[in-house]
Amino acid sequence: MAVERNPQVKAQDQDVLMKQMDERSQFSRMLPTADISYGYARLNEAPSMTLNLGATPTTVLMGTRDNYELNFEARQVLFAGGALYSGYMVAKNETLASAIDRERTVRQIKLMVIDAYYGVIKARQLMEVARSSVASIKSLLDTSQAFFDQGMIPKNNLLETQVRYAETEQGLITAQNAVRLAETNFNLLLVRQMDEEVDIDPDIPLASVDMSLEQALATAFEQRQEIRAAILQAENARKGIGIARSRFMPSVAATYSYTRSGEDPDVERDTWKAGIGLTWNLFEGGGGMWNYNKAHYASMKADYVLESLRNMVTLEVKSAYLNMSEAQARLKVAEKTIDQAQENFRIEKDRYNLQVSTSTDVLRAQTLLEQARNNLITAKADQARARAALMAAMGTL
Repeated sequence: MAVERNPQVKAQDQDVLMKQMDERSQFSRMLPTADISYGYARLNEAPSMTLNLGATPTTVLMGTRDNYELNFEARQVLFAGGALYSGYMVAKNETLASAIDRERTVRQIKLMVIDAYYGVIKARQLMEVARSSVASIKSLLDTSQAFFDQGMIPKNNLLETQVRYAETEQGLITAQNAVRLAETNFNLLLVRQMDEEVDIDPDIPLASVDMSLEQALATAFEQRQEIRAAILQAENARKGIGIARSRFMPSVAATYSYTRSGEDPDVERDTWKAGIGLTWNLFEGGGGMWNYNKAHYASMKADYVLESLRNMVTLEVKSAYLNMSEAQARLKVAEKTIDQAQENFRIEKDRYNLQVSTSTDVLRAQTLLEQARNNLITAKADQARARAALMAAMGTL
């Protein structure tokens, strides 16, 4: 939905179409060209010449007052040093690069949507933990109030529980606001109304990536959009050398022209002409050589840019791979901790009900349990996000 509706993707769709038109325009330069013209001219008087051949001058007409003329010309370039074909291939590569750039934008949008999607689930689950904490502390507060009324605990223990209850209520308000912000962000990415209901899965799926770092890097070098586009740019730079070299070569073209003329459309004279011509620029102040050298430098620059991109992608993939491994390890630890925190809270609560521990011990256990739950939710979200980030770094998202 986000990809279909995103205005940036739509703009790049138009850019791809524009590049396709450039490609076809470059191809048309290799095809023959034809021009036709038709004209009419009327003179104030017929052109004439006076000859003094005898006693009486003689006037000889040299033309007509009404003149019609039809011209047709065709031209086909036979050889241009490879500049036309190279220009067409450059335009074709630019079309491919534009499509690849669109893939890169789609990849970024997907990653943002995935991050926002898991962000909504995470915010909702954290809100449920906050709501559960409020209910738990409320139950503890009721028990503490009853113990205080019976004179079994001092007032400061009751006050501590009341303060903690107020804090959990504030935490719940903050969590509810975080949910609304996460849903708004998600709707904006999908180009929907900001307050539209978000109906998604309640749980975060767990999926690992079973590949080595070397396999991930190999995939990235083959699939990453930036590298593929840079390879095309390097190829275009090399073709630019050929285009610059073509200025040192002659240009050969075949031409044909046909003309029909007369004093009215029905009385015509026609002529035609066909031929082959060659033009060769012998000297232009060294401009061709400077452009040739410039093309060489541009090719070297493109190669260096490609090498730099490979280094950047290597760093991104390795960072994403390590983040994925870290997230999986944190998830395993969080899953073990949650059971321990729940058991600790149960024991402390039972001990408090038997008045062998204080409310402070229960509150501490409640804090540990809440933190363990939050850590588990965060670890799941981080693991899912890290997997998506790794796929994005490899260019396969």
